[in-house]
Amino acid sequence: MNAPAAPAAVAAPADAEANTIAGLPLREVLPGILMFTLPVEYGIDHVNVYLIQDGAGWCLFDTGSDCASARQLWEQALAGPLQAGLSRIIVSHHHPDHMGLAVWLHERTGAPIWMRPEEAHVAEQMHVRRAEDQAECVRFICRHGLSEADAKAVVHDVLQASMACAVPEHIETIAPNARIAIGNHVFEALVLGGHSVAQVCLYEPNLKLLLTGDQLLERITPNIGVWPYGETDPLPRYLDSLRTIAKLDIAHVLPAHHRVYQAGVQRAHALVAHHERALRKFLAKLSAQGMNAAELGLAVYGDQHEVLHAYLAMGETLAHLLWLERQGHVRREETPALTRWYPGAKAAELPTLSLS
Repeated sequence: MNAPAAPAAVAAPADAEANTIAGLPLREVLPGILMFTLPVEYGIDHVNVYLIQDGAGWCLFDTGSDCASARQLWEQALAGPLQAGLSRIIVSHHHPDHMGLAVWLHERTGAPIWMRPEEAHVAEQMHVRRAEDQAECVRFICRHGLSEADAKAVVHDVLQASMACAVPEHIETIAPNARIAIGNHVFEALVLGGHSVAQVCLYEPNLKLLLTGDQLLERITPNIGVWPYGETDPLPRYLDSLRTIAKLDIAHVLPAHHRVYQAGVQRAHALVAHHERALRKFLAKLSAQGMNAAELGLAVYGDQHEVLHAYLAMGETLAHLLWLERQGHVRREETPALTRWYPGAKAAELPTLSLS
C-alpha cells in the first residue's frame, strides 16, 4: 500500500510524554520495548500501543483507533524508526481504540493478527448490520430504561459508527496461559474477562512486566458493563481477573491509557474497593418503588448529557445490579418491555468484596 501524502508531523496526543523518538509520540519504556501514544477521536483522547523488539522487526501489542491522524503517525513511524516492520500484531480486545487499525496494519505490513476468537466475534456483532439485529439491540436498551430515540442513536451512532472497526478474515488464536516467545522474552498470555469477554494481557515474569490493555488502568476504572452483545454477567469475571493479577509479581504496568506505572497489585486492590463502594452506592440509591437500570444510573452518576455516556452508565449499573441480585440484595420484576429493580431480602446488609 502506498503511503498517502501527508504533512511532516502530527501533534502528539495530550498524554504523550517527553523523550520522543524521531519527533513522534514514541518512546522507549524498557530496553527493547517502545510505547507509541496515538490519538483517539472520541472519549479519552489517546491510546498507548506497545512494540517489543522481535528479531529483526517489532511485535505490536494493540493498534490504535482507525482515524486519519493515527494512520498518519503510523505511516511516519513505519517509514522511520519502525521501518524494520512488524513481525506480528497482538490485539488485546475488540474495542476500536485497540483493534481499529489491526486490519489496515496487516494489509500494510503483512504481519499476522493474533487475538482471541471471542473478541473477533464480538467485533463482528458490534457492526449490527442486519435489521433484526438492530431491532434486538434497540429492544435490549429500551428494556433497561433508555428511550427508543436514544436506543436508536446508540445503535446507529455508536455501535455502527464510532465503535465499529474492520474485522480480520483470519486470526492466529492465542490460547489461555500460552507462552509466547517475543525476541528475548517469553510472555504468558492471560485471558481475562469483565471489561471485555476475553481480553489478552501479557505477563513477562523475568521483567515483572504486565501489558494490561484496559484491564488495569491507574487513573481511571475500566468500564464493566452489560451490553446487547458480549459479557452477560461481567463483574464476577472482572473481580476474578483482579485476583489473578494480584498474585503476580509486578514491577512495571504498561497500560492502554495514561502513563506506565509500578503499583499493579496495589491498583488491583484499589479497584476491588472501588467496586465495593459502587455496589453500596447503587443499593443505597435504589428506590423502594423500583427503578430501571437507566433511572438508577441517573441517580448514581447524575445527568449524562451525551447518549453514549447514558448508555455506558446504564450498562455499568446493570452489571452491578446483577451482582447484587445474586447476593440477595436486590430483586427484579419483568414485563414484556421493561425490567425494574427493587430492594431484596438482604437490602439492609452492606455488600462486601475482597481478593481472597
